[in-house]
Amino acid sequence: MKKVFFYILIISLSACQNFLEEESKSQMTENYYYTDQGLYEGVASIYTVCRELYQHHMFRLNYYGDLVENASSMNNSYDQAANVNWDTLNNIFARLHKGIMIANRLENIIGEQPEDRVKEIYLGEIRFLRSHFYQIQVEVWGKYGHYQEGIYSEYTPEMLNINQQSVEFFYTQILKDIDYAISYLPPKGEINETGRASQGAAKALKARYLLAIAGYSHSDYSGQPEYNLYDKLGYSSLESLYTEAKNLALSVINDYGYRMEDEYSKVFDAYNKTSNEDIWAIQWTTDKMFNDPPSYIHRPGVGRTSETLILHQNSNGTTTASTKSLVVTRLNEVGSPFNYVMPAHSMYYGREYRHIMPNFHWITMYSEKDKRQKANFETVYLKIDDDKAAPFNMTDTVCYMPIRKITAAEDKQHDEWVASGDPKAYFLDGLNEVFDMDDPTSEYYGGPLKHRSRYYSLKKFYDRSRTEMGKQEEGNANAIIIRLPEMYLIVAECNWKLNLGNAAVYEALMPIWERSFDDINDANVYKQENIDIDFIIDENQRELGMEHNNFFLLKRTRKLVERIKKYNPKSREESIDNIQRWKDYVNDNHYIKPLPSGQINNFKNITKEMLPPGYDYGSL
Repeated sequence: MKKVFFYILIISLSACQNFLEEESKSQMTENYYYTDQGLYEGVASIYTVCRELYQHHMFRLNYYGDLVENASSMNNSYDQAANVNWDTLNNIFARLHKGIMIANRLENIIGEQPEDRVKEIYLGEIRFLRSHFYQIQVEVWGKYGHYQEGIYSEYTPEMLNINQQSVEFFYTQILKDIDYAISYLPPKGEINETGRASQGAAKALKARYLLAIAGYSHSDYSGQPEYNLYDKLGYSSLESLYTEAKNLALSVINDYGYRMEDEYSKVFDAYNKTSNEDIWAIQWTTDKMFNDPPSYIHRPGVGRTSETLILHQNSNGTTTASTKSLVVTRLNEVGSPFNYVMPAHSMYYGREYRHIMPNFHWITMYSEKDKRQKANFETVYLKIDDDKAAPFNMTDTVCYMPIRKITAAEDKQHDEWVASGDPKAYFLDGLNEVFDMDDPTSEYYGGPLKHRSRYYSLKKFYDRSRTEMGKQEEGNANAIIIRLPEMYLIVAECNWKLNLGNAAVYEALMPIWERSFDDINDANVYKQENIDIDFIIDENQRELGMEHNNFFLLKRTRKLVERIKKYNPKSREESIDNIQRWKDYVNDNHYIKPLPSGQINNFKNITKEMLPPGYDYGSL
């Protein structure tokens, strides 16, 4: 049986003011990392940096897109759009370079010619992880990122000079690293610790990288140094690049024993730590000793479970909604009625946070017969007797939220039913109590109603291994970075780009659709006569929505601005109040994020000309 790879952080580095800070949990000297145990622990420390990245920072990076909107806890905070002081960007930049710094030092210790197979594998892991860090950076900050050329064992002023390089330069280094990883990492069947990089994971990441490189052939880049980047990286044509990406994905599908779970929901079970669907996942555990730093991605998409919605029909014919406490009559152990109050926090329905809410576009992009819709979004609320456990009675519904519009008569009927004291009564909340659905032809259709509090919680990221208390912050579920369905999606996209016809695209998607529908013929609803890039994006989002990937998908397809404006409308009531939302902020500058002020202040040689344009950096 495989054991879970517990991450540790023990590399001793001097803290460089606030740049690339690293906690020293040991008094080990540099020489320790020349020992077998020291090198093992050193490599493990780079994986710990992945935990720091993915505990929630990389999740938050993807808020700003076409799948979610801000919920009530962040109702007036649109830092994700343009704020150079947003702590998420600062944390991502710092963690990336912390990992790169450790990787560079360990690479130097091992050398270019590892003396044995163990060190060869370590070097493969180091370069795999470094390629991942640099690829995140180059997609987020482009040529405005930082390249660590030197190897430092103690603080020197030179460390605080930013070393900016071209997109071509970064991708040259990235491909060199990932190619080494592909050549020297073992397949997953030879790895005894779950969570470590494998040859299959390296191929999967390279396939992903190649699609990002292809994105620089979009006409928007015409005249820019990175235009037609594939050519500068040695590919004879876009076709050869797509062919390689496809072949890498097919190898991952066929050669390493990965297989999809029978049910979509099982993929996200917090106790499913060793799924064969996961190509690479960041590991967490319920053992507190080894769960530092913990995972927090279970929190942001959980709405207010202690509320229900009241439908209001206004005199002008429009519909709005307000909230009230979710209280129903139930019987106690001796059969006497009492008022049951639904808790705000629970192990089963999550730690209420209300950072983000799935938007109308994401929720309704699924066919009613697509099982992923109800696996992604919560629709049934059961009576919670213990906030640390599952419901005792799995049939005792206190509120039902069908993904459909409800009538005022239905809403009134359920309110009166609950008011009657019937111990089986429950509330009904509808899609039109969460979103503006008055007029399908209006610009407001699908915009979130102003309360943004009670909505369809993001169920796929529930962490039901949190059994200490309902309000427990620390999560234990793995962060899945790349899983098998993405390989089928890559094959489908490459088949489309290679002009192999609709049938080849649909054939590649078939394993995903077969799991999603009880009757595969029902998947025909997604087929279209002329496949376009929006079809490719939609298929990615149905399967992989918000799995740390949406910004990167929208960037490489150059659809960020268009789809935010199209799929993040404002409701009529918010427009009347002149509330600013993402569609009001988004512009083409946002394909490159601002360099965070926390890093600008640390780099001593930086000037305004070295910063991504379109952002307010104040008086630099």
